[in-house]
Amino acid sequence: MTYVLVIILPFSAFLIGGYDGFYGPGTGTFLIIAFTIFAKLSIKTANAQAKVINLTTNITSLIVFLLNGQVMIPLGHAAAACNMLGGYIGAGLVMKNGTKVVKPSILLVLALLALKVMGSGS
Repeated sequence: MTYVLVIILPFSAFLIGGYDGFYGPGTGTFLIIAFTIFAKLSIKTANAQAKVINLTTNITSLIVFLLNGQVMIPLGHAAAACNMLGGYIGAGLVMKNGTKVVKPSILLVLALLALKVMGSGS
């Protein structure tokens, strides 16, 4: 590993982590991009690593919000069920079709996120 990567990867992790803590949507996509560009991981491996990191940050966030009484449990259960179904379908598509599905999906998610952020105005 080069010295540049030793600096770039922790800096990227810090920026993405800060973004995840303040805003959140698209964090997995940013992690995948960072892992593929800077760490030279395959898209499948980068995706798997991003999932583990996202799970960890989401559990941490849930604990913080639960401790502060800021969680709507029924809504959380519905969202979790839909998320698990989407994750199952998405992971199956990645394992079956690999890069053919992942790259356009990443671009679509980034475009939708950009539109949302530009449209929020605050």
